[in-house]
Amino acid sequence: MPTPAAALRSLCLGLSLLVSAALPAPAQAWESIGKPTPATPHYDLEVLYAESQFKEGEALTRKRIAQTPNDAELYWHLVRFMFENAEGIERTDTSVDKQAIYEEMIVWSDKGLALDPGHPHILFARGIARGRLGTTRGVLSSLFMAKDIEDDWTATLNSGYRYEALNRSEVLPCDAHNTLGIFYRLVPEWWIVQVIGGTRGDLDKSVAHLKSADKCSPNRIGIIKELGVAQICRGQKRKDANDEAAGFADLKRALKLPATTPTDKIDQDHIRKVLADPSMACEYSRDGQADLDRAKLDEKTASGG
Repeated sequence: MPTPAAALRSLCLGLSLLVSAALPAPAQAWESIGKPTPATPHYDLEVLYAESQFKEGEALTRKRIAQTPNDAELYWHLVRFMFENAEGIERTDTSVDKQAIYEEMIVWSDKGLALDPGHPHILFARGIARGRLGTTRGVLSSLFMAKDIEDDWTATLNSGYRYEALNRSEVLPCDAHNTLGIFYRLVPEWWIVQVIGGTRGDLDKSVAHLKSADKCSPNRIGIIKELGVAQICRGQKRKDANDEAAGFADLKRALKLPATTPTDKIDQDHIRKVLADPSMACEYSRDGQADLDRAKLDEKTASGG
């Protein structure tokens, strides 16, 4: 008969094995790219992106995927080029179906994730595609995607993956903080949104993520713009003049920075519009003003639409 001490050791061993079996396997660690070098795979695509040659980059990436379809790294390059090309199209240009572009971006993201499930950069790209599709369709019409978008960006943020584009126009995980900051401002805070979408907006989370993004990747016009807009929005909602003043100061700070990319120029133009009409802050989106009317959400819910 085993001694009491031996019996206790056996019991502890058995319990530890049970706990180990119940715990999920450790998440895969993806190799961080950091700042690309000439030795980095697809460095030529990095150069085209940094030089804002988005059409050329998209065409070359599509060709490369056709040649080597099992290279998962190509898929976030393609989605990123597609995004930048779509950003250059005015939302008033009815000759281009931007929704179709964003839907195709999601398809390519899913193909990349089928090759490398959970890849942080592809998840980030898919979140961008879903987010842009949502703001194009209308936030209230797209609440069913909200949790998926939040999950994609949160997974990128928590993955430990590091990346910095040659011109710093995309930096991870900093940009995941930025996109989550935008997300928590644009998604309404109403309890019904939690019921419908599985998550809800949160202006404190929005400002916190955007401050983290600004600290993580400083002096970027797009991030500072979003921080300013979020602070103005929160100040308006809570009647906090200090919050609004901080937001205005950040927007003016972003205007003093040199615009080095086409997106920077769009962002500075939008900053001027928000400064001229601060009432647009809470519903501001680069795609246009988001429709966040609670009465319309109640109508959609009642009708099942």
